Amino acid sequence: MKVLPAELADVPGAMERFEREAEATAALQHPGIMVVFDVGRTDAGLAYLVMEFLDGEDLRTIMHRNPDGLPVEEAVDFAAQLADALAAAHSRGIVHRDIKPANLFVLRDGRLKLCDFGIAGLADAATRLTQDGGSVGTPLYMAPEQFRGGAADFRSDLYSLGCVLHELLTGSPPFRSGTGLPGLMYAHLNEPPPLAGAARPEVSPQLEQLVLNLLTKAVDQRPASAEAVASFLRAGGEGALPTARRPSRCRRPRDSRPRRRRP
Repeated sequence: MKVLPAELADVPGAMERFEREAEATAALQHPGIMVVFDVGRTDAGLAYLVMEFLDGEDLRTIMHRNPDGLPVEEAVDFAAQLADALAAAHSRGIVHRDIKPANLFVLRDGRLKLCDFGIAGLADAATRLTQDGGSVGTPLYMAPEQFRGGAADFRSDLYSLGCVLHELLTGSPPFRSGTGLPGLMYAHLNEPPPLAGAARPEVSPQLEQLVLNLLTKAVDQRPASAEAVASFLRAGGEGALPTARRPSRCRRPRDSRPRRRRP
């Protein structure tokens, strides 16, 4: 069970938002997303979410046992499963906004489940689940636009996917800071991510480039979709790298008025 913190439940509209997102997540019915059975509120006003029971451990626990990263094939498999789950959510307009190893649960048979859509936002929602309008997320894996207080969309999830994939390959998120949140924020906003191949020579150049594409600061320069990322990973890093969707070019209509010839 997941319980909505009391201070958030008292925010006007928060409970309605909580129920709407939980119901939208429950409708996904994707094998890579934790099943939601019920959402409601007790007579005492306690908001709750009932989810399936999972047998296994979260990815954070697995990474603690692998401080130098997972075998490349295993890291790619987990990232592909996560991209598949995100593709399903994004197709329904649901943005998770808090992708991190602690929200990724690995079953005993190796299947990965994306958990905790309790703070997820619908892409077209105008409100937020925080009192001050601040960003929801975990700083180690949060996209630059979330640090700026901007609205998160599916490309923010792709940035967080890049952070997780970097950690799966190297054992560490792309950015850390000895000065706390201000230094971490500066790094996500301004510093280029370290190359995964520098820490793990067995990481292919194409896989390394995928991580860099996901971690691009500019939102519109990240891969066009989670589905494209999943396909690339499942193909073993072969083929064209997932890139940003090219904007359509609108041709200006020709002026139908007769032109005057210069004498």
